[in-house]
Amino acid sequence: MTAPITAITMLMFIGFFAFVPFGTLHATLLQLAPYSAPILIAFVSVVGLGIATLVLTRIGRIRIASIGPVVMWYLSGVSLGFLQNFALNTAGASLLVLIINAGLFLRVRGLLITAGVALITLLVGALSFTGTLQGATIPLETYIPNTIALGGILIGVTLLIYLFLRSVRLDQTESEVRANEERFKLANVTTQIAQRISRRVALADLLSSAVEDIRNSYSDIYHAQIFLINEHTREAELAASTGDVGKMLLGRHHSLPVGSQSVIGTVTSSGDLVIARAGSAETIHRRNEFLPDTVVEAAYPLKIGATVIGALDLQSRIPGAFAEGELPIFQSLADNIAVSIDNARLFEQTEQRLQENQRLIEQMRSAVREVERLNRELTEQVWTEYLGSKGSQLSVDLDFSNNLVRRTEDWTPTLNEAMASNQVVQKQTRDGVIVSVPLRVRGLVIGAMEFELAGEVLAPEDADMVEAVAERLGLAVESTRLFDESRRVAQRESMLNEIGSRLQRTNSIDSVLTEAARGLQNSLGASRVAIRLGPPPKVITNGGGGS
Repeated sequence: MTAPITAITMLMFIGFFAFVPFGTLHATLLQLAPYSAPILIAFVSVVGLGIATLVLTRIGRIRIASIGPVVMWYLSGVSLGFLQNFALNTAGASLLVLIINAGLFLRVRGLLITAGVALITLLVGALSFTGTLQGATIPLETYIPNTIALGGILIGVTLLIYLFLRSVRLDQTESEVRANEERFKLANVTTQIAQRISRRVALADLLSSAVEDIRNSYSDIYHAQIFLINEHTREAELAASTGDVGKMLLGRHHSLPVGSQSVIGTVTSSGDLVIARAGSAETIHRRNEFLPDTVVEAAYPLKIGATVIGALDLQSRIPGAFAEGELPIFQSLADNIAVSIDNARLFEQTEQRLQENQRLIEQMRSAVREVERLNRELTEQVWTEYLGSKGSQLSVDLDFSNNLVRRTEDWTPTLNEAMASNQVVQKQTRDGVIVSVPLRVRGLVIGAMEFELAGEVLAPEDADMVEAVAERLGLAVESTRLFDESRRVAQRESMLNEIGSRLQRTNSIDSVLTEAARGLQNSLGASRVAIRLGPPPKVITNGGGGS
């Protein structure tokens, strides 16, 4: 609307002030303005309105600016016609131009208002007619019928423009309704696809549901299918297709080479949509024996950014399907499907990574559990041997009231219970409370300790402190055992080194054997050592098979 308003306003400037003569005056407004006050007022008003209209158009106030050309014409062309009482053809034509301007810029309501103003202006001009015009006499019997005819023409033109505007309005309304319906269909299909993605539907099921939704939503489409590019083979493979024909094509693993002389090959190669009509000499449509009813085939690229990942193929039996105005709708649908495919693939990849991570975590947990089991078994074995070698040396009873220290292997019931349950045990007695705590090394219970206290059972924070002391004691005991073990290993290594050194200092086999026997007697306390070299003697059997 901006361009027409600006153009008409500029034409009025040029026409009224430079070139157009009016009636018998043979002069422009610019020439007549100095000699006529009404014309001067009209001239100033038109200039002011023209400038205001251009400024309003420039700042975007289109609705207000659209009134400018109509009012400018009324103050210029219609005013000059009024001065001539609309007796001349050019004067009457000014009213027609006024109504046409109103229909062009002010639509239905403005048209009706302007038509009313034009008829009133015509009536006032007729009532003020004196019978003469610029010195010439015009008979009333000629003027009145002409004026009535002009009024009828104004009404007829107004009616025609009104009907035209109503028709245009209805067409616009129908177009808006159709556009809203198409947007609703598009939104509905897109929403269903998004919901299936959120429900973690597999990609194959997602695409099958998408093409079925498209076929059900658009009555012009009788077959829909989706092709996805296999990057390894550069083939556009059929991923989803509707109806029994679609099942058959999917069963045959239907595919087309990217870049082949086909609709799908062209779309997946170029990334541009293709509309192919059957029977046309300029089309690349190939007749499919399973889809013989296809009259129009439209293929839209599926893109992620600039990368083509496949094509949406739609087929119709109706020659007028896939009109120019529908192409953006289906391309938008294809874009949404492409994004959904990408999201579904990313989701599947994420699921695979999560499953792989979960598998690795389970393997790690199994390995940790196995290590812990072996560690417990080893700890149990070494502590069993260590305790067996020490006996009562690893127990102590301290009686601080009598200042007595003794070693015994006796176990009290509370010590047994703490070690069996692997928990802190508290027993209330008449003299106080007995507290028993298990001693642990790497999760293995190796013993227990108990002590007697005067008063009630331990508070929770005191019980926690006792367990912490027991944990530190277990660590200290394990450190001491490891130290003893290291010392024994060092002693054995020293013995082995000493025996090896003595063996290396001997010069005969008899001396080597003797020194080896003495080394075993010294290190292990052996009472007798026998060493033999060479194979044992053969056993002689008798003829009866006995030995």
